[in-house]
Amino acid sequence: MAGVRVFFATNRNFQPGNKLQAFGPRFNPDGVAALRFGYADFDAGAGSDGPKLSKVTVYAERKTATGIQGGSDRFLEDLRRLMSGEKSDTLVFIHGFNVSFTGALEAGARLAQDVRVNGEPVNIVVFSWPSDGQAVPLMSYYSDREDARASGPALGRTYLKLRDYLEELNAQAYCERRLHLLAHSMGCYVLRQGLQAALVKEPKALTRVFHEIMLAAPDEDDDAFETDTKLRLLPRLGRQVTVYFNPDDRALLISDKTKSNPDRLGSDGPRLIDLIPKKIVLVDCRHVGGRGDPLARHSYYVRSPAMAADIGAVLNGAEPDAIGNREYVTTKRFWRLIQEL
Repeated sequence: MAGVRVFFATNRNFQPGNKLQAFGPRFNPDGVAALRFGYADFDAGAGSDGPKLSKVTVYAERKTATGIQGGSDRFLEDLRRLMSGEKSDTLVFIHGFNVSFTGALEAGARLAQDVRVNGEPVNIVVFSWPSDGQAVPLMSYYSDREDARASGPALGRTYLKLRDYLEELNAQAYCERRLHLLAHSMGCYVLRQGLQAALVKEPKALTRVFHEIMLAAPDEDDDAFETDTKLRLLPRLGRQVTVYFNPDDRALLISDKTKSNPDRLGSDGPRLIDLIPKKIVLVDCRHVGGRGDPLARHSYYVRSPAMAADIGAVLNGAEPDAIGNREYVTTKRFWRLIQEL
């Protein structure tokens, strides 16, 4: 089995003396929206351990007429070569709460190893924001949520860089491959803040850059698709938005009951089913991901063969009624994964 390479963009603080944990739990000292780019290499791995991180490469900063660039030009060009040379899709991944920099890369490597489009691997780009990576009760959650809010401008900048770069290239070079987006848990709150930050910078910024957008166990309000200041405008960025939710996700139940949050989108789906745009597809995942540790259950998107198969089918552009291992629950107007594979 071949090794895995995962690209990253981050607004974390750079730690040049640490070869693997190259970025820490704080913001880039140049500002919460300041970005650095690079990639991580993993040795092949299987089973519960997954791929093993072996090297992190950070693109060097360079001065330009408009300021200091954190390596975005090399990052975009290396990604372009992969997409055009190997005709491979790319998945942008935003991690959630309580995830260190290396933990975010490892989740990305699992996706790279398990998810296939037409039988071929996908390129993974991790957007890593400064989640504490420490499970300190209550305090850590609130700290991460504030950091997620503050990371919106950095994600907005990353989106605008990708959009501008793709628009500058010959469209023919990308006709056989696509760009997708997956946000997990509190990463969906980062996505909301990034969406709003992009709109503040450019009121007409929301063009269709992504093919498929997926929200896995979103730690977001269940009315998020009802208002422009949350996620109602998200479908403008892609062909389709798939929301994976799980009523048995105890981590989100804790978020709901102990953090004074409204009901969570990742627990039972949207509050008002009649108000969601037709481009949004809902998938109930209560039957997949095992029955172990509740925090592990919250990460079912990378711990379930059934989820890997479903995500691969979605990325391949399959219509909801053409994806196996699903049943339609008419009374609830959502799809449900039938069983673990």
